[in-house]
Amino acid sequence: MTSSFTKKIKNESGMALTASTMFIFVVLSIMAFYLARFSILNSESAGNYVSSIRARNLAQTGLEVGLRSVKASYSSLQSSVSGSLNGGSYLVKVDNTKDEQNTNLTYSHYSLLESTSQIAGVTRSSRLILSSFPDAFNLAFYGKNNGNSTFASSSPISGDLYFNGNFGALNQQSGSAYSSLTSPSNGGLFHGIPLVEFPSFDNSYYENLLSTVSGTYGSGGGDSPALYFDGSDDYASIKNIHYDQKGEIPNLTVSAWVKLPSNGGGWSIVDFDRSEYYTCAVGIANGNTTAEGDRVAFHTAGENSYIHDMWGNTPIRDGQWHHIVWVYNSSEVNEKKIYVDGVLDKEMSAYPTNERLGYQGRWRRYGFLGDGSEAASYNSNRNNQYYRGYMDEISIWHRSFLANEVESLENVSNYSGSKTTLQAYWKMDEGSGTTLDDAHGNNDAILINSPSWQTREGVGSPGVVESETINLSSFTNNILVNDALLTLNNCVVNGPGVIMTNGNLTISGNSTIGANVTIISGGNVTISGNVTIGSSIENYSIMYCKNNLNLSNSTTFYGVLIGKGSSSTFNNANIYGASYLESQTVSMSNTAIVGSLVSKYSLGIDGSSSITKGHLPDIFGANVGFNPSVLPGSHLEY
Repeated sequence: MTSSFTKKIKNESGMALTASTMFIFVVLSIMAFYLARFSILNSESAGNYVSSIRARNLAQTGLEVGLRSVKASYSSLQSSVSGSLNGGSYLVKVDNTKDEQNTNLTYSHYSLLESTSQIAGVTRSSRLILSSFPDAFNLAFYGKNNGNSTFASSSPISGDLYFNGNFGALNQQSGSAYSSLTSPSNGGLFHGIPLVEFPSFDNSYYENLLSTVSGTYGSGGGDSPALYFDGSDDYASIKNIHYDQKGEIPNLTVSAWVKLPSNGGGWSIVDFDRSEYYTCAVGIANGNTTAEGDRVAFHTAGENSYIHDMWGNTPIRDGQWHHIVWVYNSSEVNEKKIYVDGVLDKEMSAYPTNERLGYQGRWRRYGFLGDGSEAASYNSNRNNQYYRGYMDEISIWHRSFLANEVESLENVSNYSGSKTTLQAYWKMDEGSGTTLDDAHGNNDAILINSPSWQTREGVGSPGVVESETINLSSFTNNILVNDALLTLNNCVVNGPGVIMTNGNLTISGNSTIGANVTIISGGNVTISGNVTIGSSIENYSIMYCKNNLNLSNSTTFYGVLIGKGSSSTFNNANIYGASYLESQTVSMSNTAIVGSLVSKYSLGIDGSSSITKGHLPDIFGANVGFNPSVLPGSHLEY
């Protein structure tokens, strides 16, 4: 019985052990299945993670390739660039209108640079926003402030600005005023490190072109009448104009075209008595009052200090036409100035400041052309110091023309400013007869002893272009070249192409310069009189001015404006686009700038002007002189 029971117990124990073993086997099998599945999934996840990192790195490599392509040849990216590396591929492209979400880019000079890579089925993308200009142009106004001044403005400024210095009161409509100072005044903010740098500018393209300038351009309008005085006995007597008061002349400008033969000169172009009022002479020996020579002379009599004689520096007895301007401004320290062909030739301080012309008011004096005056009445006593040479287009003004205005006197008929101070203007276009009509008033001049009517060769040439339509495509390499001063008055210029002059450039009288025109001047640039350059930010022009720049009198400019002279002045102008100025003096009055203004120094701006951050021309791929930049904070991965 016991043995049977014991056997039964053993049999039941064996069954239990078998069941337990079976149960443990099943559990272990299930666990092994899930462990194997987890291992497989984990392996796949690790593989995807590694592929994702590789794809991300490859996308970054694509961006680097894209940046190098932008620097070397922006156009190469217009149809995308692709490549393969480490078992993957990348595609780099630019979009100059939309971002990665197909949203319009903020400004027209921005472009999206996007790199998309693929490795083992994993796709990653990276992007940057590029500006076709250096970083400083991403601001409404940038001032490097080399002059160490404080920037203040009552004019509205819309958009961020940066100034390397402190702030006075600002009228900022939007954006922030950033400074290089850690605690700037008047709500300014410290920009943080790194500071915004003044952009580098490569002017080699423009200077290389200027070095090739040779030849002249004019409208070819033919010859116009001019007068020749033989230096023997002929002259012209001026009606009506006379002076008889002490200190009667605080301001004076006399303008004339002259041409001197090798033996020409000897005395005056316009004379109201050297010892009483003034004498404007050419062809005078340096240091001698009347003897023939090759200089321009400006002799005057101050109200108390009496006679002061002055001679210019430039020899003009060369058989060529020259535009001469004599200026007196009693309020300036250097009150006497002589200009030759638009360039300041000599200036001097002759008298105490605010001393006027007209010594003591001793004698009434009438004036002459071609001889010296001692005349107390019309056509009376003279010096008998006769002028030998040619003269044309003479004007007398009771105002002092500024340096950037003297070229506007080359053709007074087209002068667009006020003529209320103009005393007389003898165009000398009669071609015959003995009367020189005053085109402005009743102060005619009468020819005595028969000065001869000759011609001024090619009044439109060299360098003076009147009322022409100029197609730059008709010129060699689409470049209009002039190696001296160039004046475009009431002209239409159609691009594409280049206008280039080594001398001063004047654009006036409702002229229109079309899109895709680059304007390069080795001298001063003066633009006034309802002139339009470019037509839009997309259809823009480029202007490079090596010396002083002046835009005024309803001038509108679209494009890239570069001023490297000591002075840049904007008065009653509208400027759309990018302005880069190295000028020590920058002044704005009644002027609106939409785009960006970058100045090496500070800025003087009146309350009727404004600066608004706006679109700039898209200059990617153009030879302008600026390098593109990456918009700070624009890197994104997705």
